[in-house]
Amino acid sequence: MMAGKLIRSIAAVLLAVLLAGPVFAGENSDGGTENLVAFLNTLGKKVSDFKTLKTDFTQEKEMAMFKDKLVLKGRIYLEKPNKVAWHVDSPLCYSVLITDKLIRQWDEDTNQVQEISLTKNPIFQNVLNQLTVWFSGDYSSLIEVNAVRVVKRDPLEIEFSPLEKNITRKIIKSITITFREDQKYLEQIRIRELSGDITTIHFTNTRLNAPLDKSDFEVKGHV
Repeated sequence: MMAGKLIRSIAAVLLAVLLAGPVFAGENSDGGTENLVAFLNTLGKKVSDFKTLKTDFTQEKEMAMFKDKLVLKGRIYLEKPNKVAWHVDSPLCYSVLITDKLIRQWDEDTNQVQEISLTKNPIFQNVLNQLTVWFSGDYSSLIEVNAVRVVKRDPLEIEFSPLEKNITRKIIKSITITFREDQKYLEQIRIRELSGDITTIHFTNTRLNAPLDKSDFEVKGHV
């Protein structure tokens, strides 16, 4: 039961971080803002040129209060413009589906499906758009309210840090994204929390414009 709660908690923090993308604020340390915007626009065009995506992921959570890492493994499916499924396969099973109409989640610990209607919860209506920023390449939108730093060029690594007016500053120290060699998609996201916890997500076997099945977007217990 405790393991299930921890996995759900980590998933919730991860989603909150991913949803926080455009709520940052900013400047940069790699030249002028205009140059960085142009660079992010060019990069975004490379990354956004797909309609469907499937990828495996390994998520490592290093907690300041514990010696051992918690490692989650699973799959992500995305279909533009408004459908994302996130499935954790181990150490426990957890699934969340986000569409333009609802959020549905299930975990084997409770074996229950929870559903949130987006039409009745306006706050969650931005969820899909924010996820799309990270997964679909709209990085230039981050520059408006984000401190941005190009850490290195090969492989390309960019750091986003929340400034004072960003509510996520109370939790997040920085988010660093690393691109794969062809720069068409992410290879890694690293989230540093003020608590000292670090979450690292590695993407592997990423396929763009891959055929997807209806079952890829179903959570267990779906009726």
